This record gives sequence, C-alpha cells and structure tokens, in this order.
Amino acid sequence: MDLLAVVDVLCGTPRVGWLQRGVQGAETVCSHVMLTTLVAADVAARLRAEGVEIELEKVVAAAAVHDLAEAVLGHPAKLVRERVDWEGLEEEVFKRYFPHLLEIFRWYRHEVNYVGRVVAFADKLATLVRACKYGAWDLVEKLRERLERYHELSHVLEDYLARYCS
Repeated sequence: MDLLAVVDVLCGTPRVGWLQRGVQGAETVCSHVMLTTLVAADVAARLRAEGVEIELEKVVAAAAVHDLAEAVLGHPAKLVRERVDWEGLEEEVFKRYFPHLLEIFRWYRHEVNYVGRVVAFADKLATLVRACKYGAWDLVEKLRERLERYHELSHVLEDYLARYCS
C-alpha cells in the first residue's frame, strides 16, 4: 500500500463522533493518531522516570499504527462499530495491507503487554483531552470512568484532567 496515500486518507478523514456532535473543524484520524502518539510517549517517559521498565520506542510505534486500518475502513460511527466485528475487520486490513505491523497493532488492540495497555490508555486519554477542548463534558465523564480501570495510571489521568479539563 502506498504510504503517502495512507497518510493523505487519514489526514482527510474526520472522526465521525465529533461531526455527529456538531463540532466544527473536528479532528481528523491523523490528528488523533498524532495526539495519541504524543500522549503515549509522554506517559511512557513518565513511567520510565518513575522506574517502570517500558520500551518507549515500542509505545510510540504501537500508538502510531493504532488507527492505521481506518485508511481502508474509514472512521465509522460508534453504532457501526458496535454492530459489526470491528476488531476482526481491523485485523483483516492489517493481515492484507500491513502484515509486518500486525503484531504491533495487536499489542494495542488486545492489550497483550504493558506497551499495548499504555497505548490503549493514551488513545482514550487523547479523546478525553479533545472532549475537554470541545466542551463535550458528558463524554469527558464517560471516558474518565473507562480510564479508571487503568489503576496504575490514575496519577497520569488526574494530571491530564487538571491540565486540559479545568
């Protein structure tokens, strides 16, 4: 697959949930991936500074590819994701177009290791930060509840809430 085309598609694909909420100039999949990658890198660097062994490079790689399948599948509404085997569709895209990245994607999708857990946390945290920016306070509360299952990262969540949602 042509990587330039992949980037162009992702950078031109708005995240549907924001459009459904009436957000003008909603973030694209590309901007979400970039924010997720930066948040994941920040979280991993903080963890390393706290003495946790985590490979920053793997965190960045997994975050960078976590929504890559959307270059083929698009970014569907939540209702669509709930009614189809979205995870299966993503896996098929990776098997067909990005087989060399499938294992890295699976770290994130299935949280099979701490790298994947940190990226999954960062993905939701990046959406929470965006929700604060857009004033979607009902979504902020839902995301906060979902993020609470990452007990060991609660201090990071509280810091981001203080920085971006005050």
